[in-house]
Amino acid sequence: MPADTFCNTSYRMSSHNNPEREEPTKEVPTTDSESEVDEEEEMRKWLSTAYEDSSKAPMKKPLTAPLDVPISDSDLEKIKAGCKSKSMDDKWNLLVENPDEKGGISLHIIRSWLDEPCYILHIAPKSSSEDGGNAKVRGITWEGNKAGLQCDAEQAKKEAVILCRGHLRCEFEALPQYPSSAFWDRNAYKKIDAE
Repeated sequence: MPADTFCNTSYRMSSHNNPEREEPTKEVPTTDSESEVDEEEEMRKWLSTAYEDSSKAPMKKPLTAPLDVPISDSDLEKIKAGCKSKSMDDKWNLLVENPDEKGGISLHIIRSWLDEPCYILHIAPKSSSEDGGNAKVRGITWEGNKAGLQCDAEQAKKEAVILCRGHLRCEFEALPQYPSSAFWDRNAYKKIDAE
């Protein structure tokens, strides 16, 4: 057999316990550098805060509502950085979708261990004629079926803001401070009628 050919020769036992030689199969082994590149790429993807649409399941019942919440330059930079959970204890990924043609971005807030999308904040650049920060949250999309329960846009906004304040350290100066008890406030949810 030529020296540059890699083969894996296996033997099969016959009924008389005599080994029979099978046809050799050729396998190209991976080199250490190839496996290191694959591992590095996997690690880069795992740590990335970029939202990849193709790898996520869609919301089961997405609901969308307009918002008009100004955000500071500082908050915008924190949102653009996103946040990726490092362990099961973190529970949330806040991933940033690439800007659209108008410069708008979307922050996808995903339950990490279920890989379940819960909220999307739609952020548009502020026009130059407006005072204050350089961007506004112009809308929110949220999961309208959380285990048979549904909340309104105001509750979804509170929950998304609580998560951004907690994980990204955003301020959202234009909004009040919501107590932690506002998150998943059972009184803010109604049971979805069976269809």
